[in-house]
Amino acid sequence: MVSVSVVIATLKPRDEIEAIQCLEDQTFDDFEVIVCDKSPVTRARNEGIRQSSSDKIVFLDDDSRPQPGYLEKANDVLETEAAYAGRTIHPVDDVFARHFTAHYDWGGDPCYVDHFWGCNMGVHRDVFKTVGGWDEEMGWGHEEKELARRVRSEFDIRYDPELVVDHPYASSITDYWKKQYKLETKSPYYWSKCNVSRADQLKNIFCETFDPLNYVRITPVATMIEAGSTVAKTAGRLRGFLDHTHHEEGRGGVPDIDRPSQSPERSG
Repeated sequence: MVSVSVVIATLKPRDEIEAIQCLEDQTFDDFEVIVCDKSPVTRARNEGIRQSSSDKIVFLDDDSRPQPGYLEKANDVLETEAAYAGRTIHPVDDVFARHFTAHYDWGGDPCYVDHFWGCNMGVHRDVFKTVGGWDEEMGWGHEEKELARRVRSEFDIRYDPELVVDHPYASSITDYWKKQYKLETKSPYYWSKCNVSRADQLKNIFCETFDPLNYVRITPVATMIEAGSTVAKTAGRLRGFLDHTHHEEGRGGVPDIDRPSQSPERSG
């Protein structure tokens, strides 16, 4: 059994996955990489958990670029912590790095936080045994926030600034707007899981839409991006609200996680 299992959900061929090359270039070699191409991403991550042989499970995106020493540090952190969030860096000095990625970084000191991101996070298997796996009804869009909410009901999430991953947040303004739209189509589903009524969901949508502070940033370019983002978010939330069907209270799309009877192909 290896010390660390790395799960990557992607539709890319294995030899095109940047994250794997970065991991293989590191000195720590007691790991396996499990690539899952199921859709949605939450189903792929659950399948990766089932196929993993270690109790220390790291999640990366296919374009995550973990910096040297990442897996060794992840192995150490998950020895004592239930879950971790790493320090994620948008690798280009552009408007996104300066104005739109503050949520990626909690600073230079370790602390406990309330969420993590799928491009740079780790969870001990015991956590999934307790709270269940990723919500397969959700797919991409607030799925980390939904999982973190369940994790925090039983465990802590440790932020460690030494767990550094380079990960591009957006490649262009239009890419950012599309990302915001897609993300927010899942907001009504997430709100429903938080027991927010349909009436309050609409109130949230329109209050944020008509709040002038959601259209302003410190520079003209950032203001233009923020204004477009607010419009995209509103459109996504309304689309999600109209499409969303209430799920009965309970676990919904959250499966129990068990290992499969057969061992998958791995690399390490």
